[in-house]
Amino acid sequence: MAKRHTHTCPIAGVLNIFGDNWTWLVIREAFYGATRFSEIQRNTGIAKNVLSDRLDVLVNEGILAREDVGENGTRYAYRLTAKGESLHPVLLALHQWGNEHVYGPGNEPVLLLERATGKPLQPLAPTSRNGRRLTRADILTRPGPGASKATVRRLAEADASLA
Repeated sequence: MAKRHTHTCPIAGVLNIFGDNWTWLVIREAFYGATRFSEIQRNTGIAKNVLSDRLDVLVNEGILAREDVGENGTRYAYRLTAKGESLHPVLLALHQWGNEHVYGPGNEPVLLLERATGKPLQPLAPTSRNGRRLTRADILTRPGPGASKATVRRLAEADASLA
């Protein structure tokens, strides 16, 4: 059964999970291969109590899996689940946007390169089923089966303002 959410907006739902910078930095570390509490804490500078809370949320949401790897006592490793791995394009988009708009060309702190060629990745963008790049004007936003009456009303207002 799907979880109940207070908002019927996918962006609000995501922000309920990832609404602070620490959570995204924990996800970044997971993609960089960090699996241990101490590694994540060292690489982010996050306070231990905050990290513990963020890891609990990510485990409870099924984004990370907690594995007991302790030989003498309890020690955990945190690994991305399939749900967590599906965040890869989101993380890449944030990375590319940050390089371009926060640091600017020629000042990128971390580059994204294709392993096989060493060339920079193309900017992520929505594409049609035939591969044509889509602009914001090409994309319709419609209520889904889980939309509330308020969401239906808001999307109708947005559609009318764009017409």
